[in-house]
Amino acid sequence: MSKRHQYVDLLASLPALPATPFGREPLPISAIRLERRLETLSDAHRDTLEALESLLDWRHLGLELSTVAYIHRYRQAAPRLAEQGVKDLVEAQLEQCTLVAALRRRRSGDPAPALGETWGIGPRLAHIGAHWQAALFGLGAVFPWLAEAREHLAQDRPRELERRLIEENWRRLERARRYDRFDFREVVIYWLRWRLIAAWRRYNAEAAQRRLRADIARGLGDYGVLFQEVESDG
Repeated sequence: MSKRHQYVDLLASLPALPATPFGREPLPISAIRLERRLETLSDAHRDTLEALESLLDWRHLGLELSTVAYIHRYRQAAPRLAEQGVKDLVEAQLEQCTLVAALRRRRSGDPAPALGETWGIGPRLAHIGAHWQAALFGLGAVFPWLAEAREHLAQDRPRELERRLIEENWRRLERARRYDRFDFREVVIYWLRWRLIAAWRRYNAEAAQRRLRADIARGLGDYGVLFQEVESDG
């Protein structure tokens, strides 16, 4: 079977994803079942998917992994990702993170990254540094979502920012789909889209937990301090 149709059976076995990542319907396939379906990938493709997962699970960045170490990890994986035809998919998402990080740094009053500093991913790092004080780093026409992201940051609207970033990634992956191909790239696109839906569900769940804890704390009032003291004594 040609590489073009290498994973016809696998992709045909995966349920259609929702039209939008923001719906209320449950995920059409669980993480466990999706992982089991992906076991049919070749060894090389499974290794590549693991490399992608290690790059996209940046929740511990800054805690367990420094920015420099993370970027080094990406540079090591990049040749393999390019060989498998999926480097552009992950690089676009990581460049988005770099741009948001640049907005945060500038908003905090940080100077432009020093020449040669290891601080982000993407082909426009030098451009961002050279246009640090320009509106949207001179990239507003290239990234129309950047103006909205800056506004959400300025107004302290993390949920709206998260939604806008997920929406942009979703649209980009939709544009990348090739309906006449059933290769590894299409499997990765499905997997990335599934992750976006799961990320939004997780973000909403975590936000709900934070709100619940805040409501409980407000309801307890001074009793909350008492309970904390009892727990510490125990």
